[in-house]
Amino acid sequence: MSKDDIAMAPTRDSGEVPGEMLKTGQPLEQGDEYANNGASAPQGQLRRSFRTRHVQMIALGANIGSGVYVSSGTALRNGSAPGMLIGYGLICIMAMTMMQVLSEAQSLFPTSGSFIDHASRFVDPALGFAIGFCEWFGALTVVAAEGAIVPIVISYWNTSIHAAVWYTIYLIVVIGQHLLPNRAFAEFEFGTGVMKVTFTFVVLFTMLVICCGFGGDSIERGYNYTSLSAFPNGFKGVASVFLLASWATGGQEIIGISSGESAFPRWELPRAAKNLFIRILLIYMSACVYITVLVPYTDPKLLDHSSKIASSPFVIVMEKVGIKVLPDIINVVLLIGLAGIGSESLFIASRVQTSMARMGYFPRIFGKVDSLGRPLYSTISCGMIAIVMTYINLSSGGSTAFTWFSSVSATTTFFAWMTIPITNWFMHRALVAQNDPALQLKHAFRLKWYPLAPAFLFVATLFTFVCTIYVSASPIGDKPSATAFFENMLCAPLFIFAFVGYKVYFQSKVQDPQTADLQSGRRLLTEDELEYLDNYYAQPLWKRLLSYVTF
Repeated sequence: MSKDDIAMAPTRDSGEVPGEMLKTGQPLEQGDEYANNGASAPQGQLRRSFRTRHVQMIALGANIGSGVYVSSGTALRNGSAPGMLIGYGLICIMAMTMMQVLSEAQSLFPTSGSFIDHASRFVDPALGFAIGFCEWFGALTVVAAEGAIVPIVISYWNTSIHAAVWYTIYLIVVIGQHLLPNRAFAEFEFGTGVMKVTFTFVVLFTMLVICCGFGGDSIERGYNYTSLSAFPNGFKGVASVFLLASWATGGQEIIGISSGESAFPRWELPRAAKNLFIRILLIYMSACVYITVLVPYTDPKLLDHSSKIASSPFVIVMEKVGIKVLPDIINVVLLIGLAGIGSESLFIASRVQTSMARMGYFPRIFGKVDSLGRPLYSTISCGMIAIVMTYINLSSGGSTAFTWFSSVSATTTFFAWMTIPITNWFMHRALVAQNDPALQLKHAFRLKWYPLAPAFLFVATLFTFVCTIYVSASPIGDKPSATAFFENMLCAPLFIFAFVGYKVYFQSKVQDPQTADLQSGRRLLTEDELEYLDNYYAQPLWKRLLSYVTF
């Protein structure tokens, strides 16, 4: 078959791994084929109803919430300015590399299982099950964790209403939209993403103005380390920033999972990866610079444990210069961010559960999709678990248990970012072994700097993960204890137990590159898509750049 014949072949873009997978990771049967238009998807398949603007805004607005506005204060307190810049800087570089590595496999195999599916088909089903289970459970804890913060944010204005009321409103907003057609989630994420990004740029511009002199002598500026220690907690302080930065900037894997329901994955996913670079540069790193210039790590309000909002470095700065309105805006952004991230996390959990059910990892009933393209069984079950996890925060004992559970999401990022480069290596190995020209076809997305990029991602992730283990075993300002350790590291034994348990019970083997599945869920470019890409790359550079800021 020639390259032209391959380009003309029908697309297989069901967005799912068809059939049920055995311990070998191979599908029992092939799935249905359907066109790009989500409306033409047959019953039982997820619909490709996400458009370019949806995928781009999910990428641009994802994770703008408590990780940026609140946890940054803890990172500054523990790591000081140098530690914060080093920690966030490295994690941000890793995030950008991860999206590039993921985009290569996901553009060719845009299944909603994403790297979980890729790990099963190219590496070992045990790896797919372990990382999938951690992603699923971790996403559910994020839904509850974001909900638990809502009453804290609301307390900035009102403390008389019981937290259960705010939990209920939050859960109705987050779960309710997923009971509607899939497009409702996409539009919700687009709308909240636009608001989050807009408000965040207003806040960051205000911080820039203050850095340039607004507020006069009411606030100190600069890195005044003549009398302060650059690394007050030594290497341990920097190590603690890695975990906080991964919480704030991690979770970008949702882009891969959401591309399983996008209309044009080859176009949308790489662009989302490039937009991530813009978000990291203009939001995360600029925020780090402004915070470290304007707030010393010794500021007493950073130690305020009575209110997470009061310890936000953004609020500290604005109160010092007498700005009364923007702190309210920050809280509004936080509320929008909490709802958006909660919705994204429920989306991840339900899609991961659906994919894993179709791979034979979960009961088959959770793999069913209704006539509107909704995985209702997975959505309802995930919603029920999230409800229970959210409400247990109302009791002191439940809150302690939830703290342990939520640690899964904090460190799942490290396991995901180590899995993705491994699957990339094994995919390349399978393509070479089977003499498959997929990455040499016209307009195929090819990873730059292969194999250096996945090697860097794996080594850097392993390093930051070891640092997290170290600071969890020997926490800052506290004695080593099992409680302190597993508040950060519960995901590690969970991942190991899931991997070893599956490996032993099913006796799964590492996939043979000669027989690894290179067909299920594969999506080759159609004639119309090839023509679209031809026209796009024929444009001058300025027009191509302009397309990144239009929807």
